[in-house]
Amino acid sequence: MPLTRDFKETVRKRAQRESGFREELLKSAVRCMLNGETEVGRIILSDYINSGKSCGDLKRMLNAGCDSPAEDLLALVAVVAEHEGIALDVQVMPRGHYERQLAA
Repeated sequence: MPLTRDFKETVRKRAQRESGFREELLKSAVRCMLNGETEVGRIILSDYINSGKSCGDLKRMLNAGCDSPAEDLLALVAVVAEHEGIALDVQVMPRGHYERQLAA
């Protein structure tokens, strides 16, 4: 189901106001990509990029029909993380860990 413009605008405005929210968007995008949910990760990363003044090439790379290789997406994530001034690390968690946390 497509998201409404109001929801996307709400995400964009919150990301512009809160650096912690932007950081969590980026982490969520990477987490999804690493768990095989590449399309969801692209959507979340797109929300992050659309919350700021970004290059059109970055936005085109994230289009749903784009077949960018994983290394291109990960390079993009590295640039965005550097821009935010954060370091990302990977922690291996058992499958279903985040779902159980949300359910609690």
